[in-house]
Amino acid sequence: MNIPSFHQNDLFNELAKNYDEFEAIFAHKNDQDRINQGWNSEQTQHYKSKTIGKDLRLWQLIFYVFKNRENTHVVNGIWAEKSLFFVILLLNIFRINFLIYSEAPIPGKYRSFSKKMFLQFIIKPLAKLLIIKAKGFVAVSIFAVKYFESSGVKIDKIYRFGYFRNVRTISQKRLIKETTQLIFVGQLIERKGIMTLLEAIKTIAKTNEYFHLTIIGTGKLELLLKEFINKNQLQNLVTLLGVINSEDVIDYIEKADLLILPSVFDGWGMVINEALQSHVPVLVSDRCGAKELVKHDQTGFIFQHNNVESLTENLQKFLHLSSEKTVEMKRFAGKMGEKISIPIVSNYLKLCIEHCVKPPHIKPTAPWLNE
Repeated sequence: MNIPSFHQNDLFNELAKNYDEFEAIFAHKNDQDRINQGWNSEQTQHYKSKTIGKDLRLWQLIFYVFKNRENTHVVNGIWAEKSLFFVILLLNIFRINFLIYSEAPIPGKYRSFSKKMFLQFIIKPLAKLLIIKAKGFVAVSIFAVKYFESSGVKIDKIYRFGYFRNVRTISQKRLIKETTQLIFVGQLIERKGIMTLLEAIKTIAKTNEYFHLTIIGTGKLELLLKEFINKNQLQNLVTLLGVINSEDVIDYIEKADLLILPSVFDGWGMVINEALQSHVPVLVSDRCGAKELVKHDQTGFIFQHNNVESLTENLQKFLHLSSEKTVEMKRFAGKMGEKISIPIVSNYLKLCIEHCVKPPHIKPTAPWLNE
């Protein structure tokens, strides 16, 4: 993996229970930016792990991979991390079973001309030669499926996946409130579509003040958001909470009536899982990978990314739902949440690995895609 992540800890802990030899090798530690966002994974990590550069020098990877040549390896990404790209090269040289586990690249990501040329004419062609030997491809959302297919991977070698974690669900009913509680959790950056959300809030506030939006997170747009809120007199309708520890965010999500993720692009979007597992409906853009967990008008709504009118229309729909429809939507959200619990997802991943290593097995279907 690239870095230790609370997004992965629960799944890794579960895999470690079932596989004595399970071990995670991280390309590097969390950077300061992630730490500032409240990422805290070490307290909940109950599996063996090593970090390249700290526990394993780059040259020591050669001996580590060779020593574990009888095991099946799962590598996060293809060329984003130099050390992991080196590992893929080693796995090919030693003819070891391996899978690629990856999101789709962020579209429109800025790169210098020289770097674009280097990627286009050297790294990408080499990567295609190396990954063709992979037994399987674990695709984080439909976007990654399309990305792998565009790289020449056959669909029968691609397995749908995402990011998953355990969520403590509430046992007591929510108190009925006159104000509908909305929540956004994420970085305050353009890619997360936060300004589109505030524009929608501004429009709705003209005719409806019986809602409140809580924003959790920090980022480059924080000052701009504060200025927008003050300029449009939304102080009573929108609260900026800043950074909350990753393990405590779920407490805020559980108290909400609707979680909103308006991203311009998100490879997945773990907060969608967390909401559904807490019986909280979601409103997400069509460019969020985890939209595949959302059944429109049943577990939430999907709107057109970067489109204020589309977001406003769907948010208005939710705010005007009858109490019976709201209860039904929360029930359906909870049912989807059950399908993405760690034990179920862990078993599904086990079946995927068995299938790609021993093809005669029936190819498994992602549990969240089953009716």
